[in-house]
Amino acid sequence: MKKLLYLSISIFVFISCAKQEATEEVPKNEKLAFDGIDDSIKPGDNFFMHVNKEWYDNAVIADDQVGVGSYSFLNIPQKVLLENILEDVSAGQHPAGSIEQKVGDFYASGMDLEAINQRGFEPIKPTLNRIDIISDIPSLMSFVTEEIEVQNNSIISLSVSADNENSEINILHFNQSGLGLPDRDYYFKTDSSTLSIQKAYKQYISTLLELTGHADAPKLAETVYDIEKELAKSHKTRIERRDIKANYNKMALSAIDKNQANIGWAKMLSRLGLEADSVDMRQPAYYDKLNEMLSSVSIEDWKTYLKASAIVNYADYLSKPFEDAAFEYTKVLLGQSDQKTRAQLMVQQVDRQLGFALGQLYVKRYFNEEAKTRVKELVDNLQKVFETRMDQLDWMSDSTKQKAKEKLYAITKKIGYPDVWRTYDVKIDRDKYFENVVALRRNDYRFEADQLNKAPDKDIWSTTPSTVTAYYRASLNEIVFPAGILQFPYFDVNADDAINYGGIGMVIGHELTHAFDDRGSQYDKDGNVKNWWTKDDLEKFKAKTQQMIDRYSTFTVLDSVHVKGALTVGENTADNGGISIAYDAFKLTKQGQDTTRIDGYTPDERFMMSIARIWRVKVRDEFMRNYINTNSHSPAMWRVNGPLMNFTPFYETFDVQPGDKNYKPEEERIKIW
Repeated sequence: MKKLLYLSISIFVFISCAKQEATEEVPKNEKLAFDGIDDSIKPGDNFFMHVNKEWYDNAVIADDQVGVGSYSFLNIPQKVLLENILEDVSAGQHPAGSIEQKVGDFYASGMDLEAINQRGFEPIKPTLNRIDIISDIPSLMSFVTEEIEVQNNSIISLSVSADNENSEINILHFNQSGLGLPDRDYYFKTDSSTLSIQKAYKQYISTLLELTGHADAPKLAETVYDIEKELAKSHKTRIERRDIKANYNKMALSAIDKNQANIGWAKMLSRLGLEADSVDMRQPAYYDKLNEMLSSVSIEDWKTYLKASAIVNYADYLSKPFEDAAFEYTKVLLGQSDQKTRAQLMVQQVDRQLGFALGQLYVKRYFNEEAKTRVKELVDNLQKVFETRMDQLDWMSDSTKQKAKEKLYAITKKIGYPDVWRTYDVKIDRDKYFENVVALRRNDYRFEADQLNKAPDKDIWSTTPSTVTAYYRASLNEIVFPAGILQFPYFDVNADDAINYGGIGMVIGHELTHAFDDRGSQYDKDGNVKNWWTKDDLEKFKAKTQQMIDRYSTFTVLDSVHVKGALTVGENTADNGGISIAYDAFKLTKQGQDTTRIDGYTPDERFMMSIARIWRVKVRDEFMRNYINTNSHSPAMWRVNGPLMNFTPFYETFDVQPGDKNYKPEEERIKIW
């Protein structure tokens, strides 16, 4: 179901920035103004709503969306632009093998609903037939192995990335797998919301099996669910998976091949053409459980499970009844009431499977190169400010500070789009959508597998240029800001510094802080999991992160649903650090040292109001419940109110006083970085 969820919540944004000479006078541009401030809500009670309440009350979530607003929900303008590109290239004639031909023909093949519907489930019949002839554990694992090459990771989840303890080499990692629901806890909770999701999921599996001609589908769906629930018992929780060292278990291939003989690791890797003497088994309890269940569960039940898993894996590329079945489950899980248009779905599909080919067309047509230069300057400024903040820390020793600063300046900065574009060595046929998907999946697998036993390729990006996101990757000690986020409300080349430092500046500070959050802090400047802290400093740091966990665990949404402080601690630490670093950098600018008002607001007020605006989001209740359970970020309101609660300049700027709902005495304001 990871694929289904990705389709539901992976959404993008674009609002173009005109190339224009910056002048001393800020342009009178409506998008730079703060309209709809609700003065009836005191900033110290709820700053998120003080800035966003009028927008929030009037915002309408489209029936085919799960949310509306900024960040990942600013999807409509971006999708329209990507759709324009795809419509243009799919309508033209292009040289075979060119990015325009591949992107255009893949999009066209997915838009040909008549041809897709005529085929029904014929494209996956060979896969289902291969399952039918499984007769024992070795033949079962042979099928599972073959499907790994087309990214159908049913019970085995394989990836290639840097060794935690030797970042100079890529190794094999195996993660827990096997589940269809979003998280292991969904199998064991008994509240009404979760029970309705369980019921909808079983119905989804039943419908898929019925659509492929299986009799007694409801009973078979129960069999599938029971196997998944048993596997779920061995899964670590999302919070447990935040423990880096506990989720790094490098083992000799010979040892796991002997201890988990039913899986047959050596034979599997040999068939996949992967060479490894040892692998990282991140959650070994899962594979112990799987090894045991391969013999305790009947082959017939495993065949039922594999069929259901395969149909789910390929359902989005089959005829409309399969798409409808997936949507019926989505409605219950995320609250979306209408299906997205086929064009919207294909924009997402092309971005997922040919994203760096589409990205080249996107950057060429829409990206403002001036943004790349300006943001690079912002990153450099915030990096210097972060160093100063480190020097001023009263809880960290000089020796640890020195190591922290070395790591800070070793961070690689990637902005806008890759210096080296990924290529796709695959043939795209305009008339064969399903086959195109499988070919691209096979290409993705090969692309990743080819990195094994090599030094990590620092030109590879983990997100496409059009995506509105940013990330820090600890194993490469890098921060990445794609073109998609270098847009208003995060960044505008015509905006005053208060807007940009409160927008993209906060995001930059956030990503820099990730290098020093509860997880990032365990990696050294070269990307190795290696302690660079003194014992005393580390104990103080852990005490401070525990304060962050405790504070955020008191925050609620939907009246009584609590934020998971232990799950979100890394992002919360980054949000708190991001605001502080961005503010200090802003205060070094001419505007930051001035008090001249724009549209009636001081520079400091505009800085903090910009922070509230970049997290302006409204979502469906169903989506929020799933988000709280599965996402490592706090809900949007607490990404604003939570950090500002700890930020003394906010108190001074908006005269926050005892008695205000979010007031905290100075000694209770948490400061880590």
